Amino acid sequence: MDLAGHATLLVALASLWHGLTRHAEAHECARRAAELLGPASPEPGRDGSLADALIRMGDIERRQARYITAEAHLRRALALVSATDHERGATVRLALGVLCKETGRYGEAETYYRQALACLERHGDDHPLRADALHNLAGLAHARGDSGGEAHARAAIEIRQRVSGPHHDHVAADLAVLGAVLTDQGRHAEAEKALRRAMDIFRERLGADHYEVAVCQVNLAYLDDLQGRTEEAGRRYRDALRIKRLTLDSGHPEVRRLSALVEARSR
Repeated sequence: MDLAGHATLLVALASLWHGLTRHAEAHECARRAAELLGPASPEPGRDGSLADALIRMGDIERRQARYITAEAHLRRALALVSATDHERGATVRLALGVLCKETGRYGEAETYYRQALACLERHGDDHPLRADALHNLAGLAHARGDSGGEAHARAAIEIRQRVSGPHHDHVAADLAVLGAVLTDQGRHAEAEKALRRAMDIFRERLGADHYEVAVCQVNLAYLDDLQGRTEEAGRRYRDALRIKRLTLDSGHPEVRRLSALVEARSR
C-alpha cells in the first residue's frame, strides 16, 4: 500500500473510532495520517486526505476543550480545500463554526454555518450536511437566547427523517436542540416531549452512558427546575455528571461547571 492509501485508511479508522466515542484512538489515527501526508507539502485542493485528518483532529481537540490547537488544525484544513470541493468545504466550515460558538464568537460561528449552506446549494435540499448546518444554526440561536431557531431545528428534523428514518441518532440530536429552543420560548410541555424522545433514541442507539444522554438529562433537569420538580432535577443533574465524568476528561469545562452545580444544590 502506498503512502496516500495508508493515510486514507488511517483517516477511515479515525472516523470509525470517533463514531464509537473512542476519541484517543481516533485522534492517534488522524495524527498519524497527517504526519504521513504533511511532508508532501500538498497544494490547495490536491490532498483531501490530509484535510480530512486535520478536520478529525480539530474536532476531537475541540471536544477536549483544546481550542487553540483545534482551531489551528481546522484553519489549516480550510486552506487545503478547493473551492470546488463543496462537501469537504462545508464540513470544515461547520467544524470551525462549532468551535467559534463554544468559544463565544457567535458572529463568526454564524458566518461559517451560512458559508457551509452556500457550499451545498448544488447538492439538493436533503443533503445530510445541510441538516447539520440547520441544526447548528438552531443551536446557535439557543446559545444567543434567540427563540428564532425553531424553524431551523424543524427543517433539520424533516431532512433527517426523510433520509435516515425517525429513529436515527441524528434525528435525536435535532430533537434535542428543538427541545432547548422550545424551552427558551416557555413551551415546556412541547420541549419535554422533544427531549424525552431524543433521549430515548440516544439510549437505544448509542447506549445509556453516552455523552448525548447526559446533554438531554441536563436540559430535562432545567425544565424540571422551571416546573418546581426540584428532586427530579437533582437526580438528572447527578446522572448527567456521572456520564460526563465517564466521557470527558476530569478537567473539561463541562465537568467542572456541572460538578459545581451539583455541589451547590446539595448544600
